[in-house]
Amino acid sequence: MEKFTLSEAAAWTSGRAVGEAEIASVSKNTDEIGEGCLFLGIKGERFDGHDFIPKAIENGAVAVMSHRKDETYPVPALYVDDTRQAILDLAGGYRDQFECPVVAITGSVGKTTTRGMTASVLSQRYDTCATKGNLNNQLGLPLSVLTLEHHHDAAVFEMGMSGFGEIASMADCAKPNIAVITTIGTSHIEFLGSREGICRAKMEILLGLAARGGIAVLNGDEPLLWDKRDEIFGRKIWFGTENPDCDVRAKDIVQTEDGVKFTSVTPDGEFAAQLHLPGTHNVGNALAAIAVGFLLGLDGEEIAAGLDAFQPEGRRQKLYAKNGFTIYEDCYNASPDSMKAALKVLGTQTGRRFAVLGSMLELGDYAAEGHREAGRAAAQNADAAYLYGVHASDMAEGAREGGMKEENIQIFDSHEALAAALRAAAQEGDALLFKGSRGMRMEQALGLFLGEEV
Repeated sequence: MEKFTLSEAAAWTSGRAVGEAEIASVSKNTDEIGEGCLFLGIKGERFDGHDFIPKAIENGAVAVMSHRKDETYPVPALYVDDTRQAILDLAGGYRDQFECPVVAITGSVGKTTTRGMTASVLSQRYDTCATKGNLNNQLGLPLSVLTLEHHHDAAVFEMGMSGFGEIASMADCAKPNIAVITTIGTSHIEFLGSREGICRAKMEILLGLAARGGIAVLNGDEPLLWDKRDEIFGRKIWFGTENPDCDVRAKDIVQTEDGVKFTSVTPDGEFAAQLHLPGTHNVGNALAAIAVGFLLGLDGEEIAAGLDAFQPEGRRQKLYAKNGFTIYEDCYNASPDSMKAALKVLGTQTGRRFAVLGSMLELGDYAAEGHREAGRAAAQNADAAYLYGVHASDMAEGAREGGMKEENIQIFDSHEALAAALRAAAQEGDALLFKGSRGMRMEQALGLFLGEEV
């Protein structure tokens, strides 16, 4: 982060600075107080960060941001109306200091993979700042923006959401020059009512884009987006594997032993590309990254090198051999769309195939049908389904509807019981997919199955 003063922060947030300090870092965690740190007193659902201001000062914070305007502190303070809004305003003012192109990415499925691919592609030519981990919400996105520095030539930020208005506030903060929408699925449908509602919420990333002379990069295979093509102002680049009218397309898609090969078709010509992660569905994510690379002047060789270098982070889409098994580890999150895509990858594996699935959360009224869809996909792509979580019975029903034999469908109420049953049933040469929503902690079942610490 580049240094700024508390008075500059006050101007960006329309706040009031009492005292002055040079700020070299920010944190909302008292255990992560760096040099010259401005501590952000953020009120959450369970804890109020204002209560930890004394601890932050004890740990070395040189200034604090607070909306408790009746409190005084032994260090300089920035008083604001609402610290949750102020962190967005702070990062927005900070972002205005930089002229490098900023790419913002959202979507129901694939946004993290697309963000990683895009950053890898742009890094072939540019010093690229990118979102790390899961800092993609209204608190995380501004922290990502605050990592921008003057040596950066480009930035790639991810935006997630669970309700209307959230992406709009993040777009106003990051002010992207290029905005990407990967997919419109069913994630968070509990809060947004319908896929049409999800589409409207995702399209908030486009707000202000045309006024800045920005460019929208959109999934042309998604009818909800394609049907709005005449309503979206400004320049648009469409990508897709199925829609022949897209600007960036793929052909000759081939699943390989360690990933996918395909030929990319762009307005500048064609080039061969390779991904080292499973699933032909990832070609769509790659096309979005290719479109961004094309817009920012990279050639086919550079873009292909960036895709070739990309590796998914954390517990996302890891296909590997261990203890004689083929393990497909995709435990970070899940939605009906990503679940079906992962099961399709499992279906390409040799040996007996075990779908080890945790429930999907935040589906609202769509929960029962979404889980039945996943169950039907398991029946098409797996020999057995080992199910866990509050909607396991719905997945089991879908598996039966899809033709899976009853004796191959099991429901468990603990990771320990699931792992024990798997150890008894699975044999060397078998393939196992572990997937579920973050709250299901399916990596714990995987660790127990492999005999590792969890």
